[in-house]
Amino acid sequence: MRLSLSKLVTLIKKLRISLLVSSISGIAVFYFLYYSETATLPDLTNTYLWLFYFVINANIIGLALIFTNKLLDKRISWINNLSVRLTSGLLLNIFTTYSAVFVVGFFCNELGLFENNLMSSIKINTDFISKLSIILLISVVIFTIFNFAFYSYFHYTFSQVESAKAQRNYLELQFETLKSQLSPHYLFNCLNTISSLVFKDANMAEDFIRRLANTYQYILKNNNKKYVSLQEEIDFVKSYNYLLQVRFQSNLKLDINIPSSIMDSKIPPITLQMLVENAVKHNVITESEPLHIYIGTTDNTHLNVINTKTTTPSNVNSFHVGLQNIEKRYEYLTKDKIRISNNHKYSVALPVVKNADKQVQ
Repeated sequence: MRLSLSKLVTLIKKLRISLLVSSISGIAVFYFLYYSETATLPDLTNTYLWLFYFVINANIIGLALIFTNKLLDKRISWINNLSVRLTSGLLLNIFTTYSAVFVVGFFCNELGLFENNLMSSIKINTDFISKLSIILLISVVIFTIFNFAFYSYFHYTFSQVESAKAQRNYLELQFETLKSQLSPHYLFNCLNTISSLVFKDANMAEDFIRRLANTYQYILKNNNKKYVSLQEEIDFVKSYNYLLQVRFQSNLKLDINIPSSIMDSKIPPITLQMLVENAVKHNVITESEPLHIYIGTTDNTHLNVINTKTTTPSNVNSFHVGLQNIEKRYEYLTKDKIRISNNHKYSVALPVVKNADKQVQ
């Protein structure tokens, strides 16, 4: 797979930083060990081979640690197994570090570098090896802690950015939902109904206005919520159905048959009302072509909204936008997808969500 130019530049920058940090660490270790062995600062004209040895060692260790930790990240997730990842990372880093030192030391010994006069100022003895081992162990622990700290900072920053994006997206979905419920077409139909009722039945007109106000109160009250209980949504749909019955009377029939056991499950607000409204909007409703809408369940796992199909009215906008809005809002509650069937009847199956609090943060 070819790297893009931006990724290549980023990789080069990371390598440069890694080489710089490793080189400085190697130089620091060299100066410390030399001073602890001789009580004097090194004369680089006579000890540059030792300096070269420590810098090469440090860079090989640095690159090996980066590579092995990337492989380990793919095998063990920081998010799902933090303690396991931290412990295994520490053990792997210790093994990688000492292995790199052993391999480099082996080749240097085979090449006879340790027998060179330039390296005779430091004697490789038990005390030297003990000091080097302790320094390497401390360095590995520090590297592991920094690696964990970097992960924690990166994960926190990434989570904050993703949370802000998700919140913004959901606000946009809420706005689209609210806008659809405040559509001029819907208000026009309601006002026409009120106008006709004023002269026919003043009491019914008053009741219609009160129920219309209640529906908008529900919309404005719950529009900012990610979910409401199914019981609340059903009660709202029943109130909304009253408004429809005044307009269409017996030509529209809404049946609701939902067991009480799932009434406490969660649903994005105004979902059922949107499905009912769009069934009404996308079908001609007359005495010769009545519309039947049924809301029920399948094995208490899916909530079904099914409507019969009549003649499609002219100049009706597609329902795809509304469905996409419902689908996206459901993504904040569950991984289960809604199912749509458009045959001799139109059916939308909504997942029953019982543990929304564990998924919505």
